[in-house]
Amino acid sequence: MRDSQLPTGAPEAVDERSIARKYGLRELVFPDREQLKMFNEYLGQAIDSHKSGPVPKTAVVVLLEFLQGTVNRQHITKSPLMTPAEFDLLQSPYYLVTRVLAKIAREGQEGTSPGTMYQAAYASVSTFMELLRSLLDPGCYWLRLKTIPDGVVEQMGVLRAFVTQLPEQRRKGRAM
Repeated sequence: MRDSQLPTGAPEAVDERSIARKYGLRELVFPDREQLKMFNEYLGQAIDSHKSGPVPKTAVVVLLEFLQGTVNRQHITKSPLMTPAEFDLLQSPYYLVTRVLAKIAREGQEGTSPGTMYQAAYASVSTFMELLRSLLDPGCYWLRLKTIPDGVVEQMGVLRAFVTQLPEQRRKGRAM
């Protein structure tokens, strides 16, 4: 009976979401292009003016959940029942994020500003998540004052580069 359902040698349709459900993990939702575009515009205005306008909260929440999900996937231990291909597929979002950060660091080394190289080298997913949480926090002092400190503006610049590179790297799909 099983042979009639699947032809011999035919690969099963495997995707990250079905494997995540199989092992009891939350499905990872990638931010869509419109959300990233809107967030990129917000970051551009904030970087240029050093002032915070209205925060696109939906885009921030989706990006924060994506980054938190990639960090959670990195801490998964391979179960004996999990095939190496399934494990690699669950880890691939973290590989994607790491590849984007490495590309930003390489581009920063070629630039003329040593500050850009320094911040790109030390930029990490956890600092992005901290910045995104600050954008969602109504008690954040610099959001209330509407003036963004220089250190936060620098991190916003790296996050903007990350948000710009993410769809392109995902489209290339080399991490999958």
